[in-house]
Amino acid sequence: MAKEKVNESFLNDLCSMREFSYIYNEDFNSESLRRVLSALNNKEPFSGNKAERKYYSNNLMILEYIDEVQPTIDAIKRLNLNKLGESAEEDMEIIIVPATVGSVQKIDNILLVDFFSLKNTENGLVISGESLEAALRNKI
Repeated sequence: MAKEKVNESFLNDLCSMREFSYIYNEDFNSESLRRVLSALNNKEPFSGNKAERKYYSNNLMILEYIDEVQPTIDAIKRLNLNKLGESAEEDMEIIIVPATVGSVQKIDNILLVDFFSLKNTENGLVISGESLEAALRNKI
């Protein structure tokens, strides 16, 4: 965000984080993430498969329009889902990460929320046309 380069070892550590492992698939893996982040870090053009190029483009947009994205980040930080947790029949973990899933995806006891798909509105956080809370509730 500060447009300063970060160490490649930081990028490697980021790619190996458990939270990011949930976004990996046959078209987008840890090496894809590392290549995208490295290209962004070095301010280089990027070429890759469709999923990688979309991820690069989404991240580039976030970097370019961070002032417009900051309210969404702030809303996520203030998110209180205690009532949702009380209504769940099992313990659930909610992970919000820049992803490739496009909405909310349930993986075992994890609800993966694609940060790129979140929008902050006057009515709160919205994903795929519904409130984040409703989207999460529908996946429980």
